[in-house]
Amino acid sequence: MSPRPQHPGECRAALQAVNFVFRRGDLFLHGKGATPAWEGYASDATGLTLIPLNMAEPVLVVRGRDATRALGFSPHGAGRNFSRTEHRRRMGAVTPAQMLAAETAGLDIRFHAGAVDASELPSSYKRAGAVMDQMRDYGLADVVDCIDPYGCIMAGGIVPHWQAKRTRR
Repeated sequence: MSPRPQHPGECRAALQAVNFVFRRGDLFLHGKGATPAWEGYASDATGLTLIPLNMAEPVLVVRGRDATRALGFSPHGAGRNFSRTEHRRRMGAVTPAQMLAAETAGLDIRFHAGAVDASELPSSYKRAGAVMDQMRDYGLADVVDCIDPYGCIMAGGIVPHWQAKRTRR
């Protein structure tokens, strides 16, 4: 696992944009949550971007490397270990609330809709060390600081609109 930065830099501003289209020369690029890592992508850009991992691990403050293999974007986030359905299956008899308590001890985690969404638990996602190792190995970004979480607010287990319609009939 990559170590945390020994001498963290001062982070005054960083970008984490989701579902924006960025123009680079004659191309329009959609990073689906990934943020640009090239110089001058925005007039107020500091060159730093945020990479949120999971609700129990640090947010990474990175300086992207403008890697060709990533179309010049920094990574978006941790990425899933399994599909949402597979993660729920692997939980077995453990309830989402029990798993949440075990995986986020000491953090203030809230679900707006009230119900814990098992597919968003920390174990659904890759660990921070694995993500930092992949960024280093593929030359995507340099971690300059980490922001430790105190809590997280998630949407929660909301019934999808197409299922809600069925239950109203």
